[in-house]
Formats: sequence, structure tokens, C-alpha cells
Amino acid sequence: MQEQFDVAVIGGGPAGAVTALCLSRSGWRVALFERKSFDEVRPGETLPPEVNPILQSLGLWQAFLLQSPLESPGTISIWGNSTPTEVDFVGNPFGCGWHVDRRQFDAMLCAEAASAGTCLFLNRSVWWAREGGVWRAENMRSKILVDATGRNRLPLDDESNREREDLLVAIVLRIFNWRRQPPDLRTCVESASTGWWYSTLLPDGTGMAMFFTAPEIFREAKTSVPELLRAAPMTSKRLDGGRMKEALIVHTPSGRRKKIFETDWVAVGDSASSYDPLSGRGIVKALRHGHAAAQAIDAKLRGDPTGMDQYAAQVQWEFEEYARQRRSYYSLEQRWTDQPFWQRRRTGK
Repeated sequence: MQEQFDVAVIGGGPAGAVTALCLSRSGWRVALFERKSFDEVRPGETLPPEVNPILQSLGLWQAFLLQSPLESPGTISIWGNSTPTEVDFVGNPFGCGWHVDRRQFDAMLCAEAASAGTCLFLNRSVWWAREGGVWRAENMRSKILVDATGRNRLPLDDESNREREDLLVAIVLRIFNWRRQPPDLRTCVESASTGWWYSTLLPDGTGMAMFFTAPEIFREAKTSVPELLRAAPMTSKRLDGGRMKEALIVHTPSGRRKKIFETDWVAVGDSASSYDPLSGRGIVKALRHGHAAAQAIDAKLRGDPTGMDQYAAQVQWEFEEYARQRRSYYSLEQRWTDQPFWQRRRTGK
């Protein structure tokens, strides 16, 4: 016997989980598929204060606090010159920011979706295909498919539908024995001639550091992590004495789909539009767009398709605004105007 769903969401990250959560609360039968579990390494995140009202409006605030997130009091950056710029969250109307363990955060969101009635499938990867006017996979059927698979996205359309803004490669390091006492709980961003560093503490007391550069620079330079750190004195000092482990290489393309939806599928989260990690807005965007996509799908299932156009317009407008801000921020760094990494990101070519 086939299981009947109104919506099948592929991808259990923040965007997919919130889409499933909101649709289940609206009374629809929803399936949520996550191809992995939550025990594998997932890079940590620092959430800005703007996430607080979003979590509260989604009814996720108490569940979030139960994860024991670590308060983030602000940020510090070296960008454009060698003088640190500090941003303190004390005066922010939304409160403090947060350092979170992405494994716990994503697991919490999926658990909340399941509590709302979503059928959650972990460690499950299935192939969906259109057949007879519906989506089918194994013994399941769904009216609508939601692509929340992230930057790689499902092959629902051709490559010409994707507009790439940039492509970065990140060297991801887990830092153990973070020895600075008292620890600096701020998130740190520091630019260097071939890219930029991001470093932060995680709730379990370990740290996360990432170096972002261009793929061609990564392939050709063959520079070691100690050499990269010597070019970033503030980051090097923060990590001094720590033990680095679990180096991962992650591709982080930024761009957007030109077409966000068709009659029976919708893209959400990074599958719809992915931002440069420098923006620090990835999770906030995922939560907001997951909620907006769910509202549009709910309206469509009730006979009003106009919400889809509104959702797509929101994704496009916000991406264009983000892209302008991103180029402006990269253009502030004038110390290495002759370096390929900065030349391309200053001109956008």
C-alpha cells in the first residue's frame, strides 16, 4: 500500500525542517527526508541577534534554549586595515547572538517538525520521479516536492537556471583545548592576502576555524594551515595553544535559482539562494524562507497559487540586496588590490 503525502521535503537542514514544521502545523501530511543522521561533523554556526524574534515567532524559543546555546556578545573583525573593529550586541534590540552546535540545532528543528506530525525519515535517501501527475518514490506518493538539499540542489531543472555569484573553498578546522582564559566569546573575522578567516567558540568548549579562499588559489598555492595562520595575526593569537583536528574541505558556492518553483516543486533554503558565509545570514535566511515557502505551499494546496510568486519575489529581492552588500563589503579591503582573490571579489568578475 502506498503512503500518501501532500508534501515531501528533501533535506533536513533548517530550511527544510521549518518548511515541514509549518506545513504540518497547518494540517498537511508531510514527509521530511534527511540522508544523514546528526552524529556526523557539521560546521558550527554563530547566529546573529536577529534570529531571536524568528525563533520566538516560530514557537521554537524554548526548544532552542534547551540546547544550551552559548551566548555570543558580539563580533570583532580586521578588514580593510589592521585596526580591529568591534561590534557589541549589548545595545542590540533583539538581544545577544548565539554559538550553536549545528548537529544539535538541526536535530532540534527536525524533532520539532516530527512532534508537529511530520513523518521524519533519517538516514534515508530516495529518488523521486514524476508519474501520473504526482511524485513517486518507492511506496510513497506526494503532490508537491520541496528541494531543501542545500547548495548542490536536486536536478529538477538544468544548470542554466542557476545564477552563480561566487565560489569559495573553506578549510574547516575543529579546535580543541582552546586555552585562552577567559575565553573570547566573540566571533572573529580576519582578512588576509589570499582569503579570510572565521573563528568562533562552540557550546561544548571546542572551537571552529575556517579559512575561505578561491578554488584556484587553493589548488595552486599548496599552503599549509600554519602558513595561513601566520598571515592572520589576530586569528593565530586566538587559536594559540589549541589542537587542530578534523580538517575538512568544503565548497561554498553562492548564487540563486532563476526559477524558484514550478507547478509541483519548490526550492527553499540554499537550494533556492545561497549566500557567501561572510554575510553571517545563512541560518536566519533559511528559517525565514522556510516559513515563507510553507505559507506559499499551504495557500497553493488550498487553491491559491499566487503565494508562490510572492515567495519567489521575496527570495529574489533579498538575494539582490545581499549581493550588493557583499560586493560593497569586499571592496572595503584595499590592502591587497593586486591579489587575484580580492581583485575578483571587488569587481564581481
